[in-house]
Amino acid sequence: MIALLQAECLKLRRSLIVLLILSIPTMVFLLGVAAIATGNSTDQWNNMAMSGAAIWSFFLLPMSATALTALIAQLEHGSRAWSYTLALPYPKWAVFTAKAVIIVLVMAVISALIGVATIMSGIVAGWIAPETAMQGDLPLALMGGILFKMWLTGLLVVAIQFAVAMRFESFAVPVVVGIAGTFVAVVATSAQAGLYFPWLMATNILNSDPERAQQALLMGSLGGVLLFALTIAWLSRRDWH
Repeated sequence: MIALLQAECLKLRRSLIVLLILSIPTMVFLLGVAAIATGNSTDQWNNMAMSGAAIWSFFLLPMSATALTALIAQLEHGSRAWSYTLALPYPKWAVFTAKAVIIVLVMAVISALIGVATIMSGIVAGWIAPETAMQGDLPLALMGGILFKMWLTGLLVVAIQFAVAMRFESFAVPVVVGIAGTFVAVVATSAQAGLYFPWLMATNILNSDPERAQQALLMGSLGGVLLFALTIAWLSRRDWH
């Protein structure tokens, strides 16, 4: 498994993975600075942390999962290298597991950078426009806890996008699925059944009802692990020739 993980990392060095990892937190940072410096944001650290997490969970998390899974799948799809990759002296399930592990870990890195970007946007905006400086203590524990739960809850969306991206050779298919899921999430935000829609589960971590937030966490995390396992088993049995 270590050898496979190293191989995946080497493949990613020739991709746009670094651009993807850095561009999303940069967008959050610039948006936060602009909103605070112009007086169009809250002046409380806790509220700002919640706002940054909401933007991440509602739009950027599913879009990150879409782009990341499609990018990693295209490393083999694009060059039609599945026959070579799966002919290596490793079990097929291990090859797909390595890809899944890399995707989950990269999502964790992006989640952490979202927290850093949110905090830094408040600090930098305070330097630019001191009259809009954030009030209260830095919400490091609050931000870290929320983003960690969102990362776990988002596993189901990541697993769905992983399954679609690995199954279909076209880059467009997982992208369309990701955009469609996010669009439906916009429509279903206020619906009671929105709790059960994978693209909205991470957003429900911010729900004022602790029970609803806990339910979303359990469904997203456990559902994601289960779907990853089923997808890896299915892909391992599939004929790739």
